[in-house]
Amino acid sequence: NRLMVYEALGWEPPQFGHMTLIINSETGKKLSKRDTNTLQFIEDYRKKGYLPEAVFNFIALLGWNPGGEEEIFSRQELIKLFDETRLSKSPAAFDQKKMDWVSNDYIKKADFDTIFTLCKPFLEKAGRLTDKAEKLVELYKPQLKSADEIVPLTDLFFEDFPELSQEEKDFMAGETVPTVLEAFKAKLEAMSDADFQVENIFPQIKAVQKETGIKGKNLFMPIRIAVSGEMHGPELPDTIYLLGKEKSIQHIENMLKSL
Repeated sequence: NRLMVYEALGWEPPQFGHMTLIINSETGKKLSKRDTNTLQFIEDYRKKGYLPEAVFNFIALLGWNPGGEEEIFSRQELIKLFDETRLSKSPAAFDQKKMDWVSNDYIKKADFDTIFTLCKPFLEKAGRLTDKAEKLVELYKPQLKSADEIVPLTDLFFEDFPELSQEEKDFMAGETVPTVLEAFKAKLEAMSDADFQVENIFPQIKAVQKETGIKGKNLFMPIRIAVSGEMHGPELPDTIYLLGKEKSIQHIENMLKSL
């Protein structure tokens, strides 16, 4: 169609280049607007709080690559490296998981102020722009793929204790779990408000190990799940400190009642 326009106007057409088709990485079919498992529009990424640099990096590598194993490049590097002879003829898979991996890498490396500014609108809309907001963003920054995730990640600090997954429930059915939780709850209760500092929390966990003889995953995981409702997350002492002594104790008590 473009060639016909040039011919109709009597113009000499330029050389056109066509990028390879982009396909859904799960179905192997041409990407469609109906593919709900993939964010396809720039506005979607903007609304969710992705870093523009990360989206640019990911899109630049669809149907083209500079060679080598490296996948993270600045805009300037990509412009300098671009070579049209390395355009692929094979379809390019739009892998949302890959996009999120690239985005997380950018967020981890970005300065704190940039990410906090990105997270602020989401925290404000959720009513969570409190005096703890900066600490919470600092705590969860390594996990973020997009800024909007700061809200569900911080649920435990503002809402009722979250629902456990089946895997977490299965782990908490272990016979040594109540022993660990009771012992750690007693340690927290014995701490004065002045002593309740992040650097003093890990020694209390180690004291539970010494008293009970329970160690490793069977020591740390019950405490993590009881306090945060998750098997994975930021450093446990940081989470407990930010949650606060009383709320941490309450979460452990609630967990003990449910076992």
